[in-house]
Amino acid sequence: MIWWLKARRVHPYLVWGMVAFTAAALVIQDSTVIVPSFGVAEALATEGFTPISFFVPLIMVGALAQTLDNRLPSAEESGVRRVRWMDSGLIIATMAVVVVLAVVGNRVTGSEDVLTSGRSTCFLAGLMLCARALVSRSGIILPLAWTFAVIFFGRRTSLDYYEWAVTAQPPGNTLAQTCAAAALALGLVLTHYSRDTL
Repeated sequence: MIWWLKARRVHPYLVWGMVAFTAAALVIQDSTVIVPSFGVAEALATEGFTPISFFVPLIMVGALAQTLDNRLPSAEESGVRRVRWMDSGLIIATMAVVVVLAVVGNRVTGSEDVLTSGRSTCFLAGLMLCARALVSRSGIILPLAWTFAVIFFGRRTSLDYYEWAVTAQPPGNTLAQTCAAAALALGLVLTHYSRDTL
């Protein structure tokens, strides 16, 4: 267990990733920036206010990807420990902690964007895990691409997002919660049963 934690570099990546995630979510809260949106239907709306919190989940998704990319293939293949099960447990535990941090952050600040960052992290982590199972380490690009797709093409109006823009939906949106859970579950399955998780 100890060698596995050291091999995955859980302390430098995940622990500090959680610290950075929490700090960013608490500092940014509901802050916005003006970003061009190519999908806005309003004739005069060429720019929209985009929550900076859209980018906060990428901190934890990147930290998780980096942790999973650190391996000792020969030791893992010849060892008797079930490394894939431990990796799955690590992913679930990480997402659970992220959701708890988001809920606590919401209680402290009252910011809906802080709360949404927990769900968005689960969704984007699920996308990353699905992509990693198919395209190896390049899978980290998918959550980033999704985030920018939502920003640039995810709006009907400056304040109304399409249903597919999961990371932009309000905290209580049932479809967004379902998509986040489904993406994470599928990512876990693909990661667990993929021959090459790198």
